[in-house]
This record gives sequence, structure tokens and C-alpha cells, in this order.
Amino acid sequence: MRWWSRLRGGLARAARNRRGDVRTAWKILLACALYLGWTWLAGYGLARGFSALFAAWNLNADTLLRAPAWARLLAENSGRVVSLISSAGVVALSAGMMRLFRLGRFPRLRAGHFALGALGGALAVGMGAALFLALDSMRLYERGFVLRADMAWMLAVYALAALAEERFDRAVILRTAAQARQVWGYVASALVFFAMTGGYALRPLGMVNMALTAVICARLSDTGRAGVSAGLRFGWSWASGGLLAFPGANTGAQTGARLYAVSEDWLTGGGGGLICGAWMTCLLLALLVWLFLPALRHGMARLRKGR
Repeated sequence: MRWWSRLRGGLARAARNRRGDVRTAWKILLACALYLGWTWLAGYGLARGFSALFAAWNLNADTLLRAPAWARLLAENSGRVVSLISSAGVVALSAGMMRLFRLGRFPRLRAGHFALGALGGALAVGMGAALFLALDSMRLYERGFVLRADMAWMLAVYALAALAEERFDRAVILRTAAQARQVWGYVASALVFFAMTGGYALRPLGMVNMALTAVICARLSDTGRAGVSAGLRFGWSWASGGLLAFPGANTGAQTGARLYAVSEDWLTGGGGGLICGAWMTCLLLALLVWLFLPALRHGMARLRKGR
């Protein structure tokens, strides 16, 4: 049948390029579909599974204090266990897509690079908190810093989440899109980053800061510093969600200290969180310029030679 042959031919041309390879856009759509499918299955399925398990054990708010210590630990941290399993699944899924799309091996994550990135992310948060307290833009609910067990839980949650983000967004998505053109790799990585982190729901300045973060992490990963990229995301997230609680934080974790906004929301981010403030904009712009400065110098040198 002619119509069927034409339809098959049209679909083949839409799906494959002139070399016969599957088009980049379809690969990215497939990767995102698999990612969404797994995260929904892990989040919804495991949550329902834990609910059924706790119901079978007759474990609820009234009986929790009388339950064994291991049962209380599981009940109180079931959401974090779900997050850890979900992130581990994303890493495994990314490894499969690397093979399917013939992207080679994962970029190596060097321990020193990861530590450097984590230190930088944590310092950005700590310096911001110190500045805001000195300016009286924020204040502490209670004086002092208290070590809590939640810090260890959130350490694991944020570390694995940062690894999953690095493997999927900047190993699979960036490399796949960059096969067409490098700039498309950065664009695709930034869009997926926005979707993964919920950056599209922030205030305008928060969205700008998330876009800057996406480009910075993509640049770091693209230039052989994937460990710094993952470490930066981990250090920032853990310091602002596991060590300190800024206004707008909704992690539910018991942090060492909690802050509340007093004034200068434009600088601190106020109730929108640290990512929505001009402090983060300044830091991210400085880092972005430093990362792209060699490329800018090279481009300027080529322009001068062309004259």
C-alpha cells in the first residue's frame, strides 16, 4: 500500500539523519521519558510499598514510640530511603543510556575535584550566612550550632542526588546534544537541569541564578572537571539544606542552625531561599567569567589575527 510506504518513509526520515543514526532530539526525548518513568515509579511505588508495610506492622503515630529502634528509624526516614534508591536508579539508568547511545564511559570523578567543588559550594553558603548575620539581614532562631543525626542522612541524600544529576544531565544529556553542536549540549543540559531541580518555579532572580548554575556545571563537566561540578552541587545543597536552614527551605531536615529573614531580601533571597538573592548572583557571575575567560581570550586573539 502506497500510503503505508509513504508513512514509513516519513517516519524513518523524521527519526534518522542522513547517516542513518537516530536523531539527537529523539535520543534526548527517550532519555527524559525513561528518567521520568523511573523517578515516578521509585517515588510513588516505594512510598506505597512503605505505607503498606507500616500498615501491616500496625506502625503509626500512636505505636511508633513502642516499636523497635530499627522500625522507628525506617519509619522516620522512609522518604530519605526512597530518595537514595531513586538517585541510585538514575545513576544505573544513565549508565545504560551511555551504552545505548554509544557515548563511551562516564567522565571520571576525581576525589580531589569533588572535595574542591564541595568546599566551594559550602563556603559560598557559609560566607553568605556570615554576611547576612553581620548586616542583620538575617538572624538565628537560636544561638549556637547543634550537631544532629539528620546531617548524616542528608549528607548521603545530597551526595547521591548530586551524582545522579551529574551522570544524567551532564554525562548523558550534554554529551548526546553536543553531538550536533556544543552549544546545543549546554542548552539541553540547562533545560533538563531546570526540570530536575524545579528551577522554573522560582522567582525571576532565582531562575537566573539556576540558569547560571546550569551553565557553570555544564562547563566544568565539559572541560574534564565533572568531579568539581558534582561536588559544587553537593556542597551547596548540603550546606544550605543539611547544615543551615534558610528561609524557604522545605527539606524537613533538622539542621544545626536556622535563620529567618529580617531585611534586604534582594540580597539574601528572603523567603524564596538563598538561590533567589543577589549574593548568589554575584558569586555565580564571577565563577562563570573565570570559567569562560580562557575561551574569551582565545576568541579575541583570533579576531585580532583576522584583522
